[in-house]
Amino acid sequence: METVNAPPHMVLVPLPAQGHINPFISIANYLAASGVSVTLVRSARAHSLLSSASKGSSPSDPPQNTEKGKIRIEVVPDGMSVDPTQHVPVGTFLNSINIIRNGVEELLYKLMQEEQPPCCLLVDNLIGWGHDVAVKFGLAWMMLWTGSASGFSIGFYIPQLVARGYIPAIGEEAKQRIVDFIPGMSPFCIRDLPKAIIVEEDPSNKPMFQFFLSIYESAKHADRLLVNSIYELENSVVEALRKEAGFKIEPIGPLFMMGAFSDATKSPAASLLQEDTSCLYWLDEQQESSVLYISFGSVASIEEDAVKELAYGLEASGLNFLWVIRPDALPDKKSVEDLFPEGFIERTCDRGRVISWAPQLAVLGHRVVGAFLTHCGWNSVLESLCNGVPMLGFPLQADQNTNLQCIVHDWKVGLPLLKPNVQQVERLHAQWAMTAIMRGDEGREIRKHVIQWKEVAINAVHGSSKANLEKLVDDLKCGRLKSTHEATQS
Repeated sequence: METVNAPPHMVLVPLPAQGHINPFISIANYLAASGVSVTLVRSARAHSLLSSASKGSSPSDPPQNTEKGKIRIEVVPDGMSVDPTQHVPVGTFLNSINIIRNGVEELLYKLMQEEQPPCCLLVDNLIGWGHDVAVKFGLAWMMLWTGSASGFSIGFYIPQLVARGYIPAIGEEAKQRIVDFIPGMSPFCIRDLPKAIIVEEDPSNKPMFQFFLSIYESAKHADRLLVNSIYELENSVVEALRKEAGFKIEPIGPLFMMGAFSDATKSPAASLLQEDTSCLYWLDEQQESSVLYISFGSVASIEEDAVKELAYGLEASGLNFLWVIRPDALPDKKSVEDLFPEGFIERTCDRGRVISWAPQLAVLGHRVVGAFLTHCGWNSVLESLCNGVPMLGFPLQADQNTNLQCIVHDWKVGLPLLKPNVQQVERLHAQWAMTAIMRGDEGREIRKHVIQWKEVAINAVHGSSKANLEKLVDDLKCGRLKSTHEATQS
């Protein structure tokens, strides 16, 4: 089929959370630089936070026309507060997904009347209505899975985990049972599953459990499943999903590294929080590989007792550190000083800094960062791995247990912060783990592995992942992504 003259138009709908917005902006930039017109949907809360955080520190929304394609920002209601210090309850957040749907449908009614209507809808992996909306408007649709292929595979096999009696998992012994039947994956225990799946009651009564089930059911209908991962990193899982589950899965990561193929100055704002770039000047003054970077992501909260135990262990280790504590993560309106043991900040001020939010890519790419104490969110894992930085894992929610399993056992690029079968931070073990990853033989061995994976990631940017993105663009331009359903709109 000959390439059509008008550039194809794609609508992108991310979840309004930092770990989901980042990969969507990366792929939007790549598509626009490749001659695709892009409409990037933002929820009202995300738009407000992005606009506020970007003032004076990073590029705001770009002009509509880029060198080749176009990125157009459209804001839709989400029913959430725009106050960055206000925590959004899980129920409110999940309800916002349906409110966003209403806004997206209204937007699509408008876009379908324009001279260049969209041909394809790309939705976030936690948005379950993408298929229904695409059918309604006669569009092809894809899902962008912002996590790992391993995390997706585990979710897809949830019904079998239930059927085989692994779920519900009642008691500690049940959580230690080994799962060894998921194609392409190394054996793991129930405790390594995403936290929403580890239930002790009938899962049919668990809304979050059922929510995730609906997501994987929806994914079966996608024209293709784009994954922000690297084929060479998860090749056995990807091949199993293709051959045994029938998914049209294409790894296209690490998406944050695809900026090499687009103009960053024309990128939409990406950070929901104001970045403290002054920390980079402090890093410049430190010795190579001497700083432990600590951050638990943009959503997860850590218990106050855990913060104190970490602080005691960190102080005893004598390590230099850069620690991120988000304003919205502070319990009961406490100050940062109140969160730590009394006098901690004063006693460690000569070797550490505590900030509200960091320019993470710049931090992880800095020569002085020797390791990353992380919640194991997938973006953080990829960013650390691609910068050759060993990880100390402390998973808090979602698929982070699964990511830690891969980090430690499959890729051998990190250590767990906690002792085996222990769920609470203990200062003495935290001190040992931090010292081991930064100065011990364990850290030196891990550093060798992570450098090897860094090279794999760099090669994928110009190899397997880029080839999958190029095929996507070519299919868009040649009109190969046709909806298999008739539009219900006249």
